[in-house]
Amino acid sequence: MLGFPVGIFVANGLEWYFHKVWLHEYPTKYRNSPFFTHIAHHKRARLNNFHDEGYAESMFKNAEIYNEKTALISLAGVATVFLPVAPFFTAGLYYGLWNYWRVHSKAHLDPEYAKKRIPWHYDHHMTSNQNANWCVTKPWFDYIMGTRVKTEVSQTESNPLGIKLPKLIEKPINFAARRILAKSYAKIDLNSDQDQSNLRRGIEVSLA
Repeated sequence: MLGFPVGIFVANGLEWYFHKVWLHEYPTKYRNSPFFTHIAHHKRARLNNFHDEGYAESMFKNAEIYNEKTALISLAGVATVFLPVAPFFTAGLYYGLWNYWRVHSKAHLDPEYAKKRIPWHYDHHMTSNQNANWCVTKPWFDYIMGTRVKTEVSQTESNPLGIKLPKLIEKPINFAARRILAKSYAKIDLNSDQDQSNLRRGIEVSLA
């Protein structure tokens, strides 16, 4: 049973890695990459206050949706190799991949939902620096890797789990996270301050 939450945690790490490397860094260097459509997704979201009507379309009519769904299905296929030896872990991976699509598509069709429920992803699109906040479903690996950039354009989460918790539980979690991830939090605080300064001055960091 422990394998299920471990699978979800690993899926969060995968969404951080693939979003950062394959959807941003690689297509920026190689414009003929099929994942260059993700850059177009950023432009649509940026111009329409986070809304992207493409998520209401069929994957066979929209290249970005086709690429996103195909990638998720392919990852699920690869994850299946673990099924015979780690069924609960594999189920966690499956859930993480399905949840990514569910949350991401809903968010871009309902920006208010994104602001309140996944502010880290809203920030990814709408702040001065779109080269941060790589997680979508939960911000876990952005806190671990120091890539969370907080801003005032969304309703920022009050703890690194991205879950509403009673203050009695939340306070020690925040304290422990800052102690354990001290270097990551230093980067988060510095980059968040820089982002706020950029927003006030109208500076936008080039998309990478």
